[in-house]
Amino acid sequence: MKKLELKKGVFIIPSLFTVSNLFFGFSCMVFAQRGQYGVAGAMIFIAGLMDLLDGRIARLTGTESRFGAELDSIADVVSFGVAPAFLVYHWAFTGADLNAFPVIRRLGWAAAFLFLTCGALRLARFNIQKGKVSNRYFVGLPIPAGAALIAAMVLRFPHGVNLPFFSYMVFALVVFTALMMVSRARYRSFKDVDLKSKASSTVMVAIAIVIMGILVSPSTVLSLTFGLYLIHPFGNRLFLPPPTRPKQEKSSDRDE
Repeated sequence: MKKLELKKGVFIIPSLFTVSNLFFGFSCMVFAQRGQYGVAGAMIFIAGLMDLLDGRIARLTGTESRFGAELDSIADVVSFGVAPAFLVYHWAFTGADLNAFPVIRRLGWAAAFLFLTCGALRLARFNIQKGKVSNRYFVGLPIPAGAALIAAMVLRFPHGVNLPFFSYMVFALVVFTALMMVSRARYRSFKDVDLKSKASSTVMVAIAIVIMGILVSPSTVLSLTFGLYLIHPFGNRLFLPPPTRPKQEKSSDRDE
């Protein structure tokens, strides 16, 4: 009986992290409504950490399940779809100095909804492609990366946007990010990085540099990192993936 109770407890642990992901996504919207944009942006990053941990813990404990995968997808839609869309709308398109430009508010509404829609479509496509594409790449920008880019921008300018020109720039970036999520661009997943290889020292140095940069200026480094990730398929010529190889796919249901 004790072993059975222990097993049930182990199965609950990954779902607790998933629910935590959901909580921080919801908290992002609460803080955004209050105008505390910096805190709201930080909530998205914490939700991303919870999302990263739930899948890893599920694999380490052997407790992966269809229920967990479905719960994870629902939480991701909220934390990385609804929350960043809500945040960017309030942050960049509702400032008091923008009231003289009603078109900006309408554009922001449209851009935020497009981001949410493309994010949901991205997750749905990811779910049906499991086992059908190489785990070296994501087809389309992963929705957590899109949400992180918005959160990083908010952290860079935590007091909101009150300049029409800046609002138009944010509109263009949000639309571009949304379209990249449903594109056929291939984004490196970095799951094939072997820390035991000869190149591992280079990888570790790169990680150390990024961590140092985050400690010095987190908003700048995070914005630059996710901005470069957004556009890197153009430089790597990774559009239109090659024929799929189902046998090589070993990704988890909670791997995005």
